[in-house]
Amino acid sequence: MNIWENTVLTDQGKALQAKLLKGQTLKIKRAATGTKKVPVVDLRQQTSVTEGGYDLTLQPARTEGDKTVIPVLLENKGLNESYDLWQVGFYAEDPDEGEILFCLSQASQAKNIPAEAESPGFSITWDFYFNTSDTAPFEVVLDSAGLVSIEQYQIHTDEINKVSGKIDYLNSALAQYSKDILGLKDGQVIKRKTYAGTDLSCDIADGNLYRCSALTINISDLGLKTLGDVKASVLQTSSNSTTILGVSIYGQATKDAVKVLVWTSTLKKIDSISVTLECAGTV
Repeated sequence: MNIWENTVLTDQGKALQAKLLKGQTLKIKRAATGTKKVPVVDLRQQTSVTEGGYDLTLQPARTEGDKTVIPVLLENKGLNESYDLWQVGFYAEDPDEGEILFCLSQASQAKNIPAEAESPGFSITWDFYFNTSDTAPFEVVLDSAGLVSIEQYQIHTDEINKVSGKIDYLNSALAQYSKDILGLKDGQVIKRKTYAGTDLSCDIADGNLYRCSALTINISDLGLKTLGDVKASVLQTSSNSTTILGVSIYGQATKDAVKVLVWTSTLKKIDSISVTLECAGTV
């Protein structure tokens, strides 16, 4: 869909066009975005894009029939705050007035441009078409420092797609791994909960093993309607040379609470422990 609903030649642009009929060259110097919308009847009177806009990168122009096509590239590199894009304006060189706003396009609806931190690598390209004639040569001034060729842009896009593909594959592999470990059934998901406990005393012996009093971990906030398999693991501990041998589920777990036993090698107190639960169930 073409979002550029209203495109006009500004009053300054109309005056420059009259000079071009005398053999002057139309020299497009730069393009910029505008962040505010104005009434359509006021577009021709603008001498600059609306406030808060940013420069675009002009790409090499090409000819299609009797039209000159100028691709522009918008990137959010270095953009600290997102903004709504409403306008794109092209600035040209007037032999008498200097740089002027030659023509202007205003969108039918705003396009949100995210900050770099929100969406790294965000970019958009548009093609703008200009009528050309034999009496008015056409020139686009390119800034080589900011120029990104279409080929380079495609390579950059392909690299982003490759990274995205690898991330998607990794997420899929991790999900399948968790599914295999927990034996998930159709419709089940995995919810994780980390519990931190302190000052655990180990006073019950079972052969050469010692265990602490059962930890009751509330999992009602996970929002599970039904509970399947539950696995527990120790994330980190702080103890007086006590070796944590493992953790196990004690009794019957419910969708509201799980009891966990911590097994150690001695009777020494555990200062702190962090236990992670992986709960399979339906939501």
